[in-house]
Amino acid sequence: MHTSLLVSYRAANVMIDARLDWLGKLKRVGPGGIVLTHAHPDHARVLKRGAPCPMYAPEKAWQELQQYLVKDRRVIKKPAPTKISGITFEAFSVEHSIPSPAVGYRVSAGRARIFYAPDLIFIHGRNAAVKGVHWRWHHGHALVYS
Repeated sequence: MHTSLLVSYRAANVMIDARLDWLGKLKRVGPGGIVLTHAHPDHARVLKRGAPCPMYAPEKAWQELQQYLVKDRRVIKKPAPTKISGITFEAFSVEHSIPSPAVGYRVSAGRARIFYAPDLIFIHGRNAAVKGVHWRWHHGHALVYS
């Protein structure tokens, strides 16, 4: 699927972004949460009619998604870690586009740690963002072992 990442740890599933091609598939995956990097349609369109679970996004993304019918909206605050279904997400500012600010996430579960930032131009605080990370996913197509 495009512009989405399913993070699984033990029995938990959490999605990062949810493109329209996930429509009709979210219930089967059963995510404990959906985390957005930014509010562009190629990352959030499937959620326009609601989400089957809590949805997490930075405050600026929620401002852009006011018309979305999401009942359980939760705010991701930088740099505070947010734990969802036993998986920890830490947001870091990334440069993507001026009208739609974005974040990348350092994701930790057990001993594994990755950094995910699609559609990326630049990571602010890069050293802190990738500290202890084993794998980085960026530009929507590059998986890099650190």
